Order: sequence, then C-alpha cells, then structure tokens
Amino acid sequence: MRISPKFRFIDLFAGIGGFHIALEKLGGSCEFASEIDDRARTVYYENFGMMPFGDIRQITGPDKNDKMIDLMIPDHNILAGGFPCQPFSLAGVSARNSLGRDHGLMDKTKGTLFFDICRIAIIKKSDVLFLENVKNLKSHDGGRTFEIIKSTIENELGYKFYSTVLNSESLTAQRRKRLFIVAFKDKSRSFSFPEIDGDALPLKSILEKNVDESFTISDRAWAGHKRRTASNKLKGNGFSAFEADLEKPSNTIVARYYKDGKECLVPQHGKNPRMLTPRECARLQGFPEDYILHKSKSAAYKQFGNAVTVPVVERIAENILVSLGLSNGRQPDTQTTLVKHGSDKIKKYKTGS
Repeated sequence: MRISPKFRFIDLFAGIGGFHIALEKLGGSCEFASEIDDRARTVYYENFGMMPFGDIRQITGPDKNDKMIDLMIPDHNILAGGFPCQPFSLAGVSARNSLGRDHGLMDKTKGTLFFDICRIAIIKKSDVLFLENVKNLKSHDGGRTFEIIKSTIENELGYKFYSTVLNSESLTAQRRKRLFIVAFKDKSRSFSFPEIDGDALPLKSILEKNVDESFTISDRAWAGHKRRTASNKLKGNGFSAFEADLEKPSNTIVARYYKDGKECLVPQHGKNPRMLTPRECARLQGFPEDYILHKSKSAAYKQFGNAVTVPVVERIAENILVSLGLSNGRQPDTQTTLVKHGSDKIKKYKTGS
C-alpha cells in the first residue's frame, strides 16, 4: 500500500522520536533520522521501524564535502531537531570560514552541532527549520549565544526567523518551558506561534495505579533529601526535594531524574514518596500509551528527560503547515511504503532505505 505524505521531514538529534510522532501524525514522512546515543537509537527503531544514523558529524564534519552531504541527506520540507547547546566561543572570532565551500558560515559557529544544522540547511535548501532547546539558551553568555544563532539563521542562511518560549502545562501535566525556533527559507511566509494557555493539568491525571514498591524511595534516601533540602533552603540555592502537589503539574522532568527523582516525588499515604514510573514520564511528555519504552529504567528516565513534549511540537507544526500551504491536503511528490515491523503496529519506513 502506498500513500503520499503531505510533507517530508528529517529528524536530527532525534532522541526517541518526539518530533517524529508529532510530524507523522500531521501527515509527514520521516526521510532521515540521526541520533548518537545507541540506546535511544534502539528505542527509535522499535517504535518507528527506522534505525537512525549515528553521529551526524560523520556526514557533516569539516572533512566532508557538500556533494556527500547532498547524497546522504534526503530532500525534505522541514528540518527538525532538538539540538544540543554547546558553548559558542566568541574569543578571537571575526573571520568567515568556508571550509572549501562556495558559501561560508561564521567561524563562531564552527565546532558546535548548530553548525551541522546550518550546513544541511544550506545544501539541502530546507524549507523550514524547526528547532527546540532549553529556555536558558536565550540568556546564555549574556544573550550572545542566542544572538549568534539568530544572526546566523537570518544573515548567513537567509531565513526568516521566529522564536518563543512555550510552557507545556496546559497540554501535559508538566511545567516545562522550552525555547522553539522556526525559520522559513521563503521570507514571504508569515508565521505565528500558537497560543498555548488554559488551566494547568494536575499531576494526578497521569499517575498509574498499583505502582511497584521498587519506585518508593528508601528511608535513607528520603532522609538525605530532606536534610540537603533544609540546608540549601537556608543558603537560598542548590538542592531541593519536596513531595509533589498532585493538584498541580509536575516540575520539569530532566535527564538526571533517574539519579534520585528529586524533581518530582509522588506522595504516598503512610509511606515514603515514590519516583515517577517511566510510563508516567512518557505521559508527561505526551507520548502515546503504546509507545515502547527502553527496558532499562535509568535509560528510559534519561530519554524522556531529554525528549521534546509531543503536543507542543504538534501545535507549532500545525501553524508551520498553514504557513507552507500544506494544511489543505496539498501533497508533494514523494511516496512512502507501509510495512509491518516488531509489534502489531503498522510502521512507516522510507522506501529504499
């Protein structure tokens, strides 16, 4: 069975596929994915039937030419990715460096993974860049890091730039603020981010019943949490661990959650609080109930702490498609094949991969 997708996208720094879920739901076809972490790649494959490429720098590194990048990266409409924020050094940087290419990017982006996004966008002429990062990226290094990113996308790549910080708490039961960047190659395109507001969802709405006792923290761990919290509260900084308010959204789930669960400890009647289960973390990030989790709890916690919040990505993507004129069912010339993989789910896999 063949279907024609509305649009094509690539999934860079793909993690466990938050962008993939949202964009595929809206009619997109994932043409290429890249993720360096082997355990995340395994989960991605189990859920989508598509094994991501490993380190993107094996394709986009300084020793790789444009022709290789053009051959390795498929054509696409949307370049999506939750790119890592590596420090951007400003010291002694003023010249451009073309790395043997006809076009050049500012040296100040060289050595960061943002540079690799830029190379792909220029060579593949991506219609849209759809990027996510921590909200503190805007204030990193006194705002200079964000200005480099914005200037590079606008002036070096020639895209029209939009950015905002959105909170997920009215879409999922998690208070999670993230920076989103959307940029259009066609500067005539108009775009606005969705308004995500409404009542915050309560943590209790996503909790599992009959959770195994292994998620309850020990007397020693709980005593240590309380001791360090009290000490640091007096100092006005550092470690803090409290029982969560079930009537409010959880605090932001981060990659380190697997270590001690301090960001969100679920109260339990008559005993110590417990950590969230991996499935509850999946729900906080808006992943579907049939999403296959990594068998290792620590790996699953880390993966969801690093993931994008699916419903937020979906809402933004809906507005992107309106701007591209793709929300009315118009479909580009590309095809994908539906194949069965793993479980009884039907998986989409790029033809010829």
